[in-house]
Amino acid sequence: MVTKVAQVSGLVKRGIENPDSAFPEIRKIAVDAGWEVREVAATALVEISKKRTDEVVREMIRWAKDRDPNVRRTSSEGPRDVARRDPKKVLPVIEALKADENLYVKKSVANVLRNAARKHPDLVLDVCRRWARAGNPNTSWIVKDGLRKLKESHPKEVKEILDLADF
Repeated sequence: MVTKVAQVSGLVKRGIENPDSAFPEIRKIAVDAGWEVREVAATALVEISKKRTDEVVREMIRWAKDRDPNVRRTSSEGPRDVARRDPKKVLPVIEALKADENLYVKKSVANVLRNAARKHPDLVLDVCRRWARAGNPNTSWIVKDGLRKLKESHPKEVKEILDLADF
């Protein structure tokens, strides 16, 4: 059983050299029954995305539409390093997941927002403001959870956004 990214270092190296050749194998890891194994898939994508950002994001947009919630969750977790550096690049991924009904996926998307908010609070506030107007309870849940850490530094903006959301 794969439980550490070091166990798939060859796969990561191949993914950096030719991401398309590694994605099918990483997807197989992403659907594993064990969460520890699934984390390896996400972490492998994080490592690959450091060198091949555009390719990983493009593939994660596809994975965000997968019927398997584990694959959808991996699609938001895989580019988490990109979300910290340049959250605009991952917007197409999280936009595809913003109304997901699965709690595992919703938690992941909210986590992406929290991570991005550390260096890009205005962008996250804008995204959450727009999403709060959608009137979708799944999206509202993500917005509320995604704004948790901004409550302290941007209390007025967070309150205004949460007042818009449909809970």
